[in-house]
Amino acid sequence: MIARFRRLRPLLILLPVLALTTAVRGQPAANPSNRELPRFLVYFDEFSANLSDEAKSVIADAAKRAREARAKAVVVQARASATGTAETNKYLAQTRSSIVADQLAADGIARTMIQQEPIGQTGSGDPTVYNRRVDIIIER
Repeated sequence: MIARFRRLRPLLILLPVLALTTAVRGQPAANPSNRELPRFLVYFDEFSANLSDEAKSVIADAAKRAREARAKAVVVQARASATGTAETNKYLAQTRSSIVADQLAADGIARTMIQQEPIGQTGSGDPTVYNRRVDIIIER
């Protein structure tokens, strides 16, 4: 009897795993329209709030996707690198946020839908472009 149990033991361990796998596979696929929309990233030069042609294209794409998705809100999160003072970077983030919000409005997004969140200085002494950005987040 013990010998049989030892032979079946690996199967007993695998049964719950197989049952869980089957249960997960049996669930209906997620509705593609409910998928999370991507973040749209707008990058800036150091100490700048000027929009490049590429940045304007990204913002136009975000506005288009927001309209197509019938977004409830468009969140604009602005960041600045750690170069300069925290106070200056907070102001720079506010300026970048306003510039992107203005462009979203020009691209057809109602101002009442745009929520600005100037985050300010991010990073710890890292002056890379990654921290000099605005994230556009579409919320449904």
